[in-house]
Amino acid sequence: MAKAYFPHPPSLPLVLVIDLDAVAHNYHTLSARVRKGVICAAVLKANAYGMGVREVATRLYHEGCRHFFLAQISEAIELKTFVGEDASIYVLNGIRRGEEEVYAHYELIPVLGDPLQIHLWNSFCQTKNQSLKAVLHCDTGLIRTGLSERAMEGLGLLQVSHMEIVCIMSHMACAYHAPHPMNEVQRMAFKDLKKRFPFALFSFSSSGALFLDESYHFDMIRAGIALTGCRSAIPHGEYTLKPVLKAYAQVLQITEIPQGTSVGYNATFIASRASRIATIGVGYADGYLRSLSNQGEVYFEGYKLPVVGCVSMDLTTIDITDLPPNKIGLGSWVELFGDHLWASKVAEKAGTVSWELYTRLGSRFERFYLDSAEKSRDVA
Repeated sequence: MAKAYFPHPPSLPLVLVIDLDAVAHNYHTLSARVRKGVICAAVLKANAYGMGVREVATRLYHEGCRHFFLAQISEAIELKTFVGEDASIYVLNGIRRGEEEVYAHYELIPVLGDPLQIHLWNSFCQTKNQSLKAVLHCDTGLIRTGLSERAMEGLGLLQVSHMEIVCIMSHMACAYHAPHPMNEVQRMAFKDLKKRFPFALFSFSSSGALFLDESYHFDMIRAGIALTGCRSAIPHGEYTLKPVLKAYAQVLQITEIPQGTSVGYNATFIASRASRIATIGVGYADGYLRSLSNQGEVYFEGYKLPVVGCVSMDLTTIDITDLPPNKIGLGSWVELFGDHLWASKVAEKAGTVSWELYTRLGSRFERFYLDSAEKSRDVA
């Protein structure tokens, strides 16, 4: 049974291993799923879904990716330093009053989903006497951000006359549920906009819709969670991606307790037998969700070990009674998710989704980035 590989001994009791070759594989796999000419953009919000925006953006740019979506302007400014001048960087949450100069200075592309945002950007472009790029976000049924059907119908050429509309986008509500009738309702509503904006790219599909049929792909797909290789991203269709993230925690203490002893805050676990309890250095402050209390499990050399008691801020306790004596000790590393425990299954046990699990991963994880060169050194 292969043990966790780290390029050098970790200095922290928490490790996140990120496989950049897997990121590249996933990007090319997704790009190959769409018809020729369709752009595969990368959504790297929330620190690239926990993968690390600097390292992932740099690798994706090297692999040929030139379109990047972020949620916040601060994320977009950070990304700007990792990619070349030919990259298009879009900010999904739109523009706020007073940010116009910042967008122009960094050559960022605002995603405009409200009539006021359109007015702000168009007026700024007119004042600057520059036709600056923008995306129009149309709400076709998600009811979150985006221009309503009424707002789109009332949008006249004069209102966008001083900006360059490079893309029309929307977002699906039920992409991970292939048979849902809302998918086709949204697609048809989005398709109808093509007649009004024949000059712009059309972007409808995020990760979930990539695995629906090609009619959902339009001109540009937006890959987010799919880049992580998480199985949540493949709700239907063949799984051909590679998992990028693997998380490990170190055993800090082992305690033998008699039958009837309680473990953890609020005594939510009572040992039904004499037990051995290991404490590992991860807690909810690190993104290991508290809802995994008495629900989760970790993996160690062929064994799945249950989480017992409450997950606390910095520590979690696991039951190692069923392990052979002396198989695990102080300093051993257990897998939180990775090759043997899928992140999607861990999230399911926590009552949440992989997106939350990944984006909550904290800064106290020591991050190791692996690529072909690093893996070759390991083999040697």
